[in-house]
Amino acid sequence: MGPWSGKLGTENIAKLITPLPDLMSLGKAEAQTIVALRVAVMSQKCFRDARPYLQERLGSELAVSRFLIMVEAIGSAWPESVKIGRACCPHTMPDEILLLNMLRCAVQGNRPSFDALICEMIDPCSRDRIYLDMTNFAAAYGTHSD
Repeated sequence: MGPWSGKLGTENIAKLITPLPDLMSLGKAEAQTIVALRVAVMSQKCFRDARPYLQERLGSELAVSRFLIMVEAIGSAWPESVKIGRACCPHTMPDEILLLNMLRCAVQGNRPSFDALICEMIDPCSRDRIYLDMTNFAAAYGTHSD
């Protein structure tokens, strides 16, 4: 029996066709984090300062600084360009959802699950840095978010 036959095959196909959540179905903090990611990346590509917009969304200068450090760590460790949506697009991208799942694991202090998400594509040293940067961002953002 092949991997696509039988009940297991049906489950694999169902996972492939399951739509990603849109921004409106996410919690406020998660949706704002994705939009902040999009704005930070776009701003960097346009050589613009995203800090004023990010501070308005993330609540404090400390959260913005930690967010930008986290984005830099992810960008330097990712094996290829991180795929993000346009700032105005309500649909999410697989990389954005992966980053949210990583952030959820970091917030929960669940390092084994965090590592399991990216262990095949990110080296251990880079995973350590991203995990630490995510926990630092979450601590700063969590003190000011709704």
